[in-house]
Amino acid sequence: MIMKKTFKIAMTVLTVFFFLSSILLLVMGTLAVQQNKYVKIFNHSYSVVGSGSMEPTIKTGEFIIIKYVSFDDVYQSVLDGETPIIAFKTDKNIVHRAIRVDNGTLVTKGDFNRDEDSTRVDETNFIGLITSHFMLFDLGNVSLNYKNGVFLIITLLLIGILIHEFINIVKLLKLKAESKELEAFEKDKLKWIEEEKQRIKTELEEEMKSKYKKQDK
Repeated sequence: MIMKKTFKIAMTVLTVFFFLSSILLLVMGTLAVQQNKYVKIFNHSYSVVGSGSMEPTIKTGEFIIIKYVSFDDVYQSVLDGETPIIAFKTDKNIVHRAIRVDNGTLVTKGDFNRDEDSTRVDETNFIGLITSHFMLFDLGNVSLNYKNGVFLIITLLLIGILIHEFINIVKLLKLKAESKELEAFEKDKLKWIEEEKQRIKTELEEEMKSKYKKQDK
């Protein structure tokens, strides 16, 4: 019984933790999109592509995963003939393809664009390497088109989950307290029963002794 309730409490705590982690991630991601920044988690970031400059390779609204690697490694890969997609900063964050090197910098270009980017990429404005991109139920476009609304919904969802889980924890703690009270009551009842048995036994023994004494007389 106690193990079962302990397991329930542990599962509730884990549920709260994962819910809060997920919601926090969504909040951070939404704020990052609003502020043109990236959320960094375990040396990776994710964001939503806000333009069609990389189409058809990466479409508007797709989620991208950015891995933080050294600029030198990416520079060497371009020297070796590769054309990786990278993220870098100008007046805003850009996701374009590195197509060649130029005097220690990377020259970039959007797959959809006709011209190369005017800004060169070096260690100071390089962010990371795009390792994957995907569309997720059009949530990227929703977050881009309704940033404030999405943030409000996420915030309300977070508050609702917190209230719901708080109520569940209170209920579990109440059940635990009631269980302890019931356990204490059962112990007291057993103790009283044993005492009553002993009292009755003692009375019977005394009564029998008294009866035998009378018979001897």
